[in-house]
Amino acid sequence: MSTDKLDKKLTDLLIVAEKTLHITILFIVLYLCGFEIYSMYSNSAISVASVMLLFIYLELIQMIQIYFSSGKIPVRYPLYISMFSIARVISFDNISGSDALYYSGAILMVGLALLALAGRRYIRELKVK
Repeated sequence: MSTDKLDKKLTDLLIVAEKTLHITILFIVLYLCGFEIYSMYSNSAISVASVMLLFIYLELIQMIQIYFSSGKIPVRYPLYISMFSIARVISFDNISGSDALYYSGAILMVGLALLALAGRRYIRELKVK
């Protein structure tokens, strides 16, 4: 077997493994989303923490959908998810003031990274015109 055929078979195997894992993650996220909605229903209470968690699940679902439609995962989606997650920690965990400041700094850094990504895309679009 030539190395080109072996490379193609390994690449195909990795693609199948990647898609299988994405589908598995999607089902896990859908299960967790359903569990969270069921918990809100059974407790007859909707909390801000639960809604923020549903937003995180929604971002994960969107990221998987974008992967299947384009074959790529934009860098900005994990950054959005990290911002929501850190904001959830600040809002609902019992943390000290200095820890809240550190977490806020982390959100600021992630936000600056998002701005840098958007600026890079904007500059690229200006060069094309």
